[in-house]
Amino acid sequence: MSLHGVYVVTVTPFTADGNVDLAGIAKNADWLVRQGVHGLLPLGSTGEFASLEDDDKKAIVDTVIKTVAGRIPVVFGATAETTEKAIANARYAERAGAAGVLVLPSYYYSPDQEELYEHYRRIAGAIGIPLMIYNNPSSSKVDILADTVARLSQVPGIQCIKESTGDIRRITEVRLKTADKLTVFCGWEDMAYESFVMGAKGWVCVLGNILPKECVELYDLVVVKKDLQAGWALYQKLLPLLRYLEYAGKTQKALKYALDGMGLAGGHTSSPRRALDPEDKAIIDSLLADFRK
Repeated sequence: MSLHGVYVVTVTPFTADGNVDLAGIAKNADWLVRQGVHGLLPLGSTGEFASLEDDDKKAIVDTVIKTVAGRIPVVFGATAETTEKAIANARYAERAGAAGVLVLPSYYYSPDQEELYEHYRRIAGAIGIPLMIYNNPSSSKVDILADTVARLSQVPGIQCIKESTGDIRRITEVRLKTADKLTVFCGWEDMAYESFVMGAKGWVCVLGNILPKECVELYDLVVVKKDLQAGWALYQKLLPLLRYLEYAGKTQKALKYALDGMGLAGGHTSSPRRALDPEDKAIIDSLLADFRK
């Protein structure tokens, strides 16, 4: 299966007592499918994967697969500190019916480039669904260099990369050094337009949790229709929200506040995150005002 398009990296709503709200996850997933997104990506950074117990992750996988029921592809985050644990996560997702898995490097130990290569090679070799490399140095404290990505592009099963360095030049390097063997997904919210122009065919999208139609429209305008002028006009409208989500440090809390206001499942965040301050809520309301008319 070829993965491309807007994949919404979904939130994980929690109840007041800290349990995962599986009914809320199902409600959000069904709504997103009906809004026309190309795919879903639960258990990513936006989904607070590092705060979840193994049983919670499995329950989320099962809930989303059952809810989506094959209508669109679902790629699950399978990141773990050890290669063996990441393989176990990926195999569970595959058995459940996932279209692929997203894997960040070990995020406590900082592996070198050879260790990164072996980590991804082993995971890809243990499953029969596509693996998406997740390069996010700010989260994992290690940068998967373009030369390493080029080596990984030769490994069967490694089909995509979520590029989250925040450096638009990296897409150029990846495309050149892999001879376009990997599908590049934008992984930096306020670089979506630029990434599409530079050849990205997908977007692991945060804003899509609350504005899915607008995010799909941006993709369609720039990637499919090649209408850069119309895409630029829409991008300018989205940029304040994209920048807030990327830089304010309150991504999950902001999305959940907005989702609650939309009648969807935002819910609580995992500890030790605090609730949003009234000032933050006012900022989010202001940023969303033009889209609520």
